[in-house]
Amino acid sequence: MKLKKSVAMILLAGFTGSAGAQAYPTRPVTILCWSAAGSPVDIYARTLAKLLTPELGQNVVVENRTGGSGIIMVNSLVRGAADGYTIGANTLTLSTLFSEKTAQFKPDDLQMIARSQIDPYGLIVHTSTPFKTIEQFVAFARKKPEYLNVGGPFAISSHRVAWEVFSETAKFKTTWVPYPGGGPALTAVAGGHVDAAATNPGNVKPMIQAGKVRVLAVSADKRLEDFPDVPTYREKGWDVVRYQWRGMMTKAGTPKPVVERLASAIQRAQQTEEWKTYLKRVSQLDGFQGPDAFRAQLMQDTKETEAVKKKLGL
Repeated sequence: MKLKKSVAMILLAGFTGSAGAQAYPTRPVTILCWSAAGSPVDIYARTLAKLLTPELGQNVVVENRTGGSGIIMVNSLVRGAADGYTIGANTLTLSTLFSEKTAQFKPDDLQMIARSQIDPYGLIVHTSTPFKTIEQFVAFARKKPEYLNVGGPFAISSHRVAWEVFSETAKFKTTWVPYPGGGPALTAVAGGHVDAAATNPGNVKPMIQAGKVRVLAVSADKRLEDFPDVPTYREKGWDVVRYQWRGMMTKAGTPKPVVERLASAIQRAQQTEEWKTYLKRVSQLDGFQGPDAFRAQLMQDTKETEAVKKKLGL
């Protein structure tokens, strides 16, 4: 009798969990963002939150949890419930975090939902500097190692790794100045607080139009449509092509139907004209991947990033 009762309870629990997943969401969803308001990933998260609200039928809000180069946010995410009501905006920087001492998570603690976009890096300087070309910047940096200050997201991030890879390839050294996101780094270079910023160029267009900054080069495989006069590192003789990606994740153990619901909602949102307009505005490329492909991408990037970190002593 007790055995029958136990089996019945297990079956009922499974049915209830399945039904709950199918009804998801029944309340607002929160997107955690590890960088500061106004940064490229924050703008991405808020754009997607707006588009996901009608897709999910519930309000989707963004909450910034800065600090620890993103570790604080991810630690918070994995301590929460695996129910899909708290998800996290992530970037390629995630691949740099797993080996950090304060990280309380491993890849298996996270469930990838969907990759949304890919975005090249760029080198941005204030218009008052003497650097009109990337060749001039590199030549100066070679003559005065570590003299130039370059601002970018976090002490260790995909931006930092990409920048160190480029500087090693071009044989020069600079001093990295960490900021809590790409937005603050751009503000710093526009205000003349650092010599340059190594971040994504898409959100810099208003500053270019205001005559505050210029982009010297980008890490794409070809020139960007919005920056036709800006060369790539590769065309200048440095074979460095790297893209930042952005996407969404949640805690491992989240029911598969919930993950699939979120992934399909993100995919539909990325088919809207508003999303396409956003991509054009910030000079980014659509790069949708579903949960399995996105996880494979993360694992590949993590392996490559760890090799770079070890080589550079980061």
